[in-house]
Amino acid sequence: MSFVGSYTHALDAKKRVFIPAKYRDELGDVFYITRKFDTYLSIYTADDWDAYIEKIEKLPESVAAEIQDFILGGAQKCTLDGSGRIIIEDRLLKHAKIDKNIVFVGVGRQIRVWAEELWDEHDGNRDFEKMRDVLREFGL
Repeated sequence: MSFVGSYTHALDAKKRVFIPAKYRDELGDVFYITRKFDTYLSIYTADDWDAYIEKIEKLPESVAAEIQDFILGGAQKCTLDGSGRIIIEDRLLKHAKIDKNIVFVGVGRQIRVWAEELWDEHDGNRDFEKMRDVLREFGL
């Protein structure tokens, strides 16, 4: 399974947003959305979420608690309504600075969820030379 592509949808007055149709089948009946250290959210399938949690739980206890509080404590379990929408909780919207338009970006095993303005800024400020160097270094 691999999420690819980017899609823009608007948050409605009830804080609902359509999950892109191209992603719905792969996400399954239950999936998870959480905040990340940058100003975006990440969506994981239930299986990938479980694998992610297992990795976090293997961290040394001295650092695990704060990371668990932030990532796991900030997570939301999601199911689609009959129209293919979810409601995103206020704390997640605030973290990602989302107020209207949302860009869903498939990045392999997860979907990143950006405020459109922040995505446009991020996408427009890429360091292509640095990316080329990394790809060359790893033979890609």
